[in-house]
Amino acid sequence: MPRDSDLLERCFAMGRDLDKRFSHLLEAIAKHENTTVEILGNTFASEEIENRTTFYPQLKQVLSGQELDIDEFRKIVTNCWASGGRYDIIQFGSFVKEKEAAVLTIQTLIKDFPQDDAQVAARIDAFIDEAVRLGYKDKKGSPNRSAAAALCSVLLTALFPDRFVDFKQGRWKKFAQTLDYDIPYPGGEGYGQAILWAGSFAASVAETTPFRRVWKDEYPLWVVAGIAWVLPGLKLDEINPMPNTNNDAEITNLLAHKKQVILYGPPGTGKTYRANNYISHLNAHDYEVHEDSLLDQRIFSLTIYEPRDGQIPDLTPGTRFTYGWEGRRNWQTYYDELQEGDVALAYNAAKLRRFTTVVRCTRKEADSIEFEIVLQFNGPTFEDMKNDPGLKESILVRIQMACSLKRLSEAELQRIIALSEGLTYESLGIELKKIRETVPNKEFVTFHPSFGYEDFVEGLRPFTTEDGTLAYRVEDGIFKTLSRRAFNVLAERAGVEERWNESESIPHLDDAKKKELLNVAPYVPFYLVIDEINRGDISRIFGELITLLEADKRYGEEHEIAITLPYSKEKFAIPSNLYIIGTMNTADKSISLVDAALRRRFGFIEMMPDYAVLRNLPDGKDGEVREIVDIAADALETINERITANYDRDHQIGHSYLMKVRDAGSRDGALEMLHFAWYHEIVPLLQEYYYDAPARFNEVIGSRFIKVSPDERSFDIRERLYGNEFLTAVEALANGSREQGHAEPDE
Repeated sequence: MPRDSDLLERCFAMGRDLDKRFSHLLEAIAKHENTTVEILGNTFASEEIENRTTFYPQLKQVLSGQELDIDEFRKIVTNCWASGGRYDIIQFGSFVKEKEAAVLTIQTLIKDFPQDDAQVAARIDAFIDEAVRLGYKDKKGSPNRSAAAALCSVLLTALFPDRFVDFKQGRWKKFAQTLDYDIPYPGGEGYGQAILWAGSFAASVAETTPFRRVWKDEYPLWVVAGIAWVLPGLKLDEINPMPNTNNDAEITNLLAHKKQVILYGPPGTGKTYRANNYISHLNAHDYEVHEDSLLDQRIFSLTIYEPRDGQIPDLTPGTRFTYGWEGRRNWQTYYDELQEGDVALAYNAAKLRRFTTVVRCTRKEADSIEFEIVLQFNGPTFEDMKNDPGLKESILVRIQMACSLKRLSEAELQRIIALSEGLTYESLGIELKKIRETVPNKEFVTFHPSFGYEDFVEGLRPFTTEDGTLAYRVEDGIFKTLSRRAFNVLAERAGVEERWNESESIPHLDDAKKKELLNVAPYVPFYLVIDEINRGDISRIFGELITLLEADKRYGEEHEIAITLPYSKEKFAIPSNLYIIGTMNTADKSISLVDAALRRRFGFIEMMPDYAVLRNLPDGKDGEVREIVDIAADALETINERITANYDRDHQIGHSYLMKVRDAGSRDGALEMLHFAWYHEIVPLLQEYYYDAPARFNEVIGSRFIKVSPDERSFDIRERLYGNEFLTAVEALANGSREQGHAEPDE
């Protein structure tokens, strides 16, 4: 048993180490922010910290009241960024929909809150279970426990700011890894222990000398949480240094000049691994952006028919009129949804055929609605909507506004306001809510023969409308979606207000704003990894985008080109911070067969079998393992020499097939891995190469493994060898003997 003095000394040492590591982190952040460590207390993560200091006290007041005001509770939580992104807030709306059940669940969590950690963890997990039952489920209906855990942590942080922090597992784990925190993240299925761990970790950081020197806030754990939230969005070489290898420098150099690169070579040479490994080391994290949201806002479209409903565009604000709900009125579901106080945009379906008036429901009867005139405005005509990229595929346009009453979607309302004079969110009484959206900055896609332009850029897709009819609409492909995502993050980081919204063209910016985008672009990279890029019809998949790929033709560059897409008719350009890394298996298609236009626009890096990677075992590795690895590497090298001689260099076999042999922990394990790779991967691949050339197959691998017919027109794979007999045969091959012992006589 260690003495108390020894334990105390270790604790002091751990604290000193954390002080030092956190000090290095602050220095790295200050360098990134182009400021000093002392100034960070006023500038760094200020928005995150301000959001917490604004809403946590409000939330504590609501939670501590005699009766929980669920509406006020909803309002505060939806404005608190730490409660999650857009979809988390949607799930939160489901959670509080059953008000009494939500209140009971919250009160069960916080009433007589225990001090014992085990009891706390159990209570947290019980809350999460109930929150999942009430609404925290993903789009497929599966439990979303992580989002429920985030909500739970927000409640506890507001009430107990010295013990808890708002919790997102990935952020706190990354933060702890960055500081090499000594206490590991707890395992297990529940979130209770993890939330307690995050609070303890944050408290340890808040106790460090450099933290207390920079931040002197009343609630230091809120500051630490703000740092944890902002940290993944930074490019800090000191924290996550770029690998200093020739391979990575080669990719970096090509991407800087070409914006896209293809790694090509025979199968098994580690192309996909290298692509993924590269972006994992090169600031390839998710970003967070602010976004205005209309969640929980209800705005309707009301179709007016003159003279039946009156001369609505001529009425003054404050005037009331009755809208009868009988006869040819339709869409009863929206009539049932409408409540007193709800706002609608009145569309005049007679001669004007445009939106003209904002009205508010003042009373609803069984067969009529009383509205009050709020505002007259100059809204879009039906022709305006029909020609608008964001509205032309909407239900409003497709049914030609033949809906008595319909709730407007967020996108529909945004576009109507954009096309109107005298209509704003404020005039509708709408409070835009700030949502922090997590934006992934990398996508992975595999090309195949049926992959097309419609999957990559945009295309028509069928869908079923609300009234059950089949229709078609333009849907964005993976590249267009990632391009818009890259542009919007770049614009926010550069301080540019314009955004590239769905169903809209890329914004037109002046030269000064474009210059700001180009200055920031290297610090917010987005990556598209295209595996097996040569298996698809590249010219058809990229279409007119081939020209836009060139570095100097990207958005904002010297020779910028924007095109009009064929389906949506939207203007499209590729932002400068979007990079493409492709992989190409030359056994499928030689690089010489790749379209010349594509070759001009990509940089190419050849990757061939690397036997040194196999032979480079860690120090202290079992000598018997090294022996088997050497035999395997020599055999692979012999096979590839023969393939190059009687086939071509593009069909060699890569070293990655034998990496598990290299990583084995014992001789038996290494031999087992070699046997598996040999009979399940290498021999089948050679069989495919030489299916119609048995004699050449025999030249490569020898008669201990295959049996060629007397007329040399066919072959059979011999019965598998095992143990030392198998290893002896492979070693003979490695030594250059094609026969590897006596061949069995042919029947």
